[in-house]
Amino acid sequence: MAYWVIEGLLATSPRPGYQPGWESNVPREHVEIWVEEKRQFGVASILCLISRDQLPLYERSLPNGLLHFYREVGFEVAHLPTNDGLTEPYTPDQYELAWEYFTRLPKPVLVHCSAGYDRTGRVVNHILQRLEQHGDRFGLNGFNGHSLRR
Repeated sequence: MAYWVIEGLLATSPRPGYQPGWESNVPREHVEIWVEEKRQFGVASILCLISRDQLPLYERSLPNGLLHFYREVGFEVAHLPTNDGLTEPYTPDQYELAWEYFTRLPKPVLVHCSAGYDRTGRVVNHILQRLEQHGDRFGLNGFNGHSLRR
């Protein structure tokens, strides 16, 4: 499932095959289903936030890795990795890098970490703050993202 933050521009989702609790691998078919759902949703690009703590979940089913698979099936991809469960997962410079990725990637952009909440929410919040300042670049004149923030 994906969720629009701003329809046609910015969306969020859990990673492919996300299940709460312990996991050892994510089957390729789960990734393929996830990809097809995101295509039907209209996603053009993915900003992936998962890191070395979760990317190995895809090694058995996707020998070249999840990010390569995304590119292989036609998504534009940016990767801003950080481990799950950190109190402060990103530095100010990394938040700005997320904004830069967002501005460069074809729209709509889907942002995902593992569950699609903590890291994703922080990055999306930063993007919304920046859109308040620069929304006109994306056809959002007078945009106020405050009501959209979780």
